[in-house]
Amino acid sequence: MWLIFSYTVPAKNPNVRVKAWRRLQAVGAVQLKSSLYVLPASDSNYEHLQWLAREVEELGGEAVFFHCPTVENLTDTEIKALFGKVRDEDYARLHEEVREFAKSLEAGAMDQEEKVRELQARLKKFTRKCQAIREIDFFPTGQGERTAMLLTALQERMQVLTGETIKPTTMPILKKEDYQGKTWVTRERPYIDRLASFWLVRRFIDNDAKLAFISPQEDMKKDPGLVYFDMAGAEFTHRDQLITFEVLAAAFGLQDRGMARLAALVRAIDLKEDLDGLEEAKTLKDLVDGLVKITPNDDELVQRVLLIFDALYAAYQGGTP
Repeated sequence: MWLIFSYTVPAKNPNVRVKAWRRLQAVGAVQLKSSLYVLPASDSNYEHLQWLAREVEELGGEAVFFHCPTVENLTDTEIKALFGKVRDEDYARLHEEVREFAKSLEAGAMDQEEKVRELQARLKKFTRKCQAIREIDFFPTGQGERTAMLLTALQERMQVLTGETIKPTTMPILKKEDYQGKTWVTRERPYIDRLASFWLVRRFIDNDAKLAFISPQEDMKKDPGLVYFDMAGAEFTHRDQLITFEVLAAAFGLQDRGMARLAALVRAIDLKEDLDGLEEAKTLKDLVDGLVKITPNDDELVQRVLLIFDALYAAYQGGTP
């Protein structure tokens, strides 16, 4: 069920148009057509549009909104994809803003006290922005998790500067026996963290594990035979300062030299860290990027990348997995 909103304002009063447009953006509406906006149907969104319609009319414009179970020439999946695209763009802008600030800290000549003050101020600002996006991220694609991880890294940097103790992430060790014969599910078009995570599952948890992909707009089904990973709300995904690969390794007690070196590479690529000086990570990223480009089929992509991780692990560990 959707809420469709449309408004018109007199040409002589463009400020009303801009004001209404900004209000629609603030509540998370996306544009269907030139004069039509859509929101998921909910009591809060209904109230937002009710107030906006009244405000437009009081300023001399006209507004109408209504419930709509379906849009005839757009599927629900396509509409959800519109929301995902707009929110991903919001996260990407914030992600870049945080990255640029982190770089400026390294390059700047501020003393420690100045760095702490600047970090505290920017963290509050970035956190507010991230929370504002999350509140209107009706159909998460996972991009928000990446941005949250970058903010966590900034928080850790401030803790180091102020001498605070960073609490280690702890979790109970799970039994591999409880995860046999499962289908592991993640978003389609997997990249480094999802690919590495399934390699870990297939090689160290269940040699016969099956893999399935869903689109960013599909919901997770409650099924004891399915294990979701590296996506918002999944059983195994980014947690505290850990990427999904690290969460899985820690959850099943998979800690050795080879695993640690692989985790460092995957983390650097997944969190888009500066790869200067990390030649192994740059090479791995180039290999995976190339395979993604020449392999449109996700299942085939996974099979190809598994061999790369097999080789790296064997080299780092001095043996075979």
